[in-house]
Amino acid sequence: MTAGLRVDGPVIDYLMKEVSFSTCDNRFFGELEKEMLVPNNVNIYGKVAGATSLKGYRLRLEFPEASAIGYIRPPLSNKSENTKRVLIYGLEDLLNYDSYWWLPLQQETEFSVLLNLLPPFPDLNPLDLQISCRPDVVSGLEADVTTTIHMQAEKRIDNVFLKLSAPMGYPGIAMAITEFSGGMDKAPQSSVTVPRKGFPFPRLSLNSGEELEFKATTRITSNPSSMSSLRCQQDVLGIKLLLLCESTPGDLPCAITVLDGDDREIPVRKTLRSTLLQASAQIMYSPFSIRQIRERATVVISPAQ
Repeated sequence: MTAGLRVDGPVIDYLMKEVSFSTCDNRFFGELEKEMLVPNNVNIYGKVAGATSLKGYRLRLEFPEASAIGYIRPPLSNKSENTKRVLIYGLEDLLNYDSYWWLPLQQETEFSVLLNLLPPFPDLNPLDLQISCRPDVVSGLEADVTTTIHMQAEKRIDNVFLKLSAPMGYPGIAMAITEFSGGMDKAPQSSVTVPRKGFPFPRLSLNSGEELEFKATTRITSNPSSMSSLRCQQDVLGIKLLLLCESTPGDLPCAITVLDGDDREIPVRKTLRSTLLQASAQIMYSPFSIRQIRERATVVISPAQ
């Protein structure tokens, strides 16, 4: 809690600053480097406790002045102040009345504001992520692709959660994860996680400079007689990496202040920064191969064995 703030009224139970990264089209072919992931969304979540009214309360967001910001819900004001880009929202305007109006809550509610980041993108990624697929060009009715996920923390990360998912197939194509270096059941699976899901949730943390690496094998199984179309570019694995770090209201990606109707700052009990990295591993794949019969000088297209 920020020192010197009053504690005899409403408080912010928690603030969550979520920065979401993805590739430009949420895909990559064969290889992915950290620079290919860009921060495209900043989402702010919070919970107010001990409030009898939020009339006149405002949420103040301060970004570096160079930040280019897009928004679905326009703020009350958007201006520059002392090298900062300042957005002001009415707190009551950020409540989700469609979801919460009927709940029997007393003196507490949740708010959120969703923003888009536009180029030039700021450096907000606390982790160097590299992903590669081997092989990146395959054919055959049954083929295996091994995806390597390597990460190195550039800052302290308090909680790491990695989820790998085999994409949903389409007619004639099925996929499953058959091997995973982080541990899995023997049977093929549609998804695996590190740490494994459970409650209380296991804690996996990384110190600055610490590295982790995982390998996952995706098996592609094809039945050409059931295929209605053929896609050469094929997703083989969906990667979702969630990072949580202890933070402060004034830390990046933006400084956050909640003010009451008398311009008094509301104390914040806990602040977290969430980084969400997402990508879809992509290869070139065909269940068919082309072989040439020299004697006839003809080309025969057949299912690859």
